Amino acid sequence: MIVFVVTVNFLVAMFNFYLAFRIWQLRKIIALITAIITNCEIYLSYVLSNAPTIIKKKQENIYQFRQRYQLLQLQLQKIRQIIILMNWMYRIWRRYSLSIYH
Repeated sequence: MIVFVVTVNFLVAMFNFYLAFRIWQLRKIIALITAIITNCEIYLSYVLSNAPTIIKKKQENIYQFRQRYQLLQLQLQKIRQIIILMNWMYRIWRRYSLSIYH
């Protein structure tokens, strides 16, 4: 009977040592994951802290681009009007010159 009790106690102790070893491994894995997450948090914090400044600058660039685009659109419209006017004047001149020489 004593041999049975000692054997069962030994098996329970071995099982407890195995559980302690697995818990210790799990603790190491959790510590590693925590370190990785902490590093990611620090990096993201750094990146996101500069985000508002970068976004504001890009918004200003877009505004300037739109202003310049509108100006170019107006210039293009004026150039088209000038070309149409020159074409119209050329046709009138051409008609007039042909009518004089015929």
